[in-house]
Amino acid sequence: MKKILLVFMATVIATTFALAQSRVLQFYKGDSLILSIPFSSIDSVKVGYSETNVHKYVDLGLPSGLLWATCNLGASKPEESGNYYAWGETSTKSNYNWSTYKYCNGSSTTMTKYCNSSSYGTVDNKTTLEPSDDVARASWGGSWRMPTIDEFSELNSKCTWTWTSQNGKNGYKVTGPNGNSIFLPAAGCRNGENLVNAGSSGYYWSSSLNTSYAYNARKLYFNSSNHLTNNSYRYYGQSVRPVMNIVNDHEYVDLGLPSGLLWATCNVGASKPEEYGNYYAWGETSTKSNYSWSTYKYCNGSSTTMTKYCNSSSYGTVDNKTTLEPSDDVARASWGGSWRMPTIDEFSELNSKCTWTWTSQNGKNGYKVTGPNGNSIFLPAAGCRDGEGLYDAGSYGGYWSSSLDTSGAYGARRLYFDSSYRSTSYYRRSCGRSVRPVTK
Repeated sequence: MKKILLVFMATVIATTFALAQSRVLQFYKGDSLILSIPFSSIDSVKVGYSETNVHKYVDLGLPSGLLWATCNLGASKPEESGNYYAWGETSTKSNYNWSTYKYCNGSSTTMTKYCNSSSYGTVDNKTTLEPSDDVARASWGGSWRMPTIDEFSELNSKCTWTWTSQNGKNGYKVTGPNGNSIFLPAAGCRNGENLVNAGSSGYYWSSSLNTSYAYNARKLYFNSSNHLTNNSYRYYGQSVRPVMNIVNDHEYVDLGLPSGLLWATCNVGASKPEEYGNYYAWGETSTKSNYSWSTYKYCNGSSTTMTKYCNSSSYGTVDNKTTLEPSDDVARASWGGSWRMPTIDEFSELNSKCTWTWTSQNGKNGYKVTGPNGNSIFLPAAGCRDGEGLYDAGSYGGYWSSSLDTSGAYGARRLYFDSSYRSTSYYRRSCGRSVRPVTK
């Protein structure tokens, strides 16, 4: 994961020790040297985890691939109750009722956010908590978030639930299809100034509004004889068990798109959303110093001598391949698993179904792309590489799809954008462009 940091510890090989006396160990971030240490001062190197923002999770082998945290928010052990939060609030308090609830004016019919009916307040038709109101994201950061009600339904239906006691605390051992398990303590809930049903019942918020009655939100409820999904008043203080989406150690975001496609949070070669990452010619799986027809893998030196992915003899040897094979898909080659490059139709869906906001993230220009469910990704304006140069970084972005341009096989389809324009168009396959992986 990207939160891994280097802590120094690995044995220096004896046969090279004398030579190592004059050498240094150097660490780079991109092209910038950030640390240099003489070999002579090092005994060993080891890789470890930062204690900051690292929280354990379990892969239960669920169909969705969702990863469940081992502890509730505010807890340090699985059996601890942790904190209690009103739905959409990100801090605890001493009194949980309508008069203290953040998103109403004192009653169940005066909702000020997350409301789809004027019978219950001001209508905004928001039905899923935004990241800023998701206490898991606010508290733990990264890709941690609250589960949706559908994800609780998956947990409920696909796992084996066993009522038990762990270190003196009642709750359920929830065992996934692969045999791994988590423990959900029966932490009770807070109503007014009181804690009720601790030890006998569990109440776990989802991020989903009850669209039938907007003063309620959806939750997982259980006691010793039952476990199900139902509703609670939004002001109740309830437990939160975070979840996270990772495939092969890479994070993704569910934008709520009709296709169900999941988009990676970073470009290939980047460790943060705003980093440009690497640049690749279309169909190539490694970087290089010169991006031109003379160095392009699938031609004999020109735009009319394609040797693979060609549907017209005007451009080379015809094989009628129009989509990159997995071996030529740099997302699959670099990240493995089910990761791949998006098709041009998938870029078109991203373009048409999401809200695009030109912005800057940690000093890098690009678009915040917000899906129908309120979740978002950031696409940096990384420019492109042509020949030996990098052009227009910070002002435009070009992202390869896996789709050939069938009207001119020397080109491939891409997402293009600048601060005022977006399109799905084509460009020369020899150019180096960004890649943002997707998965399902």
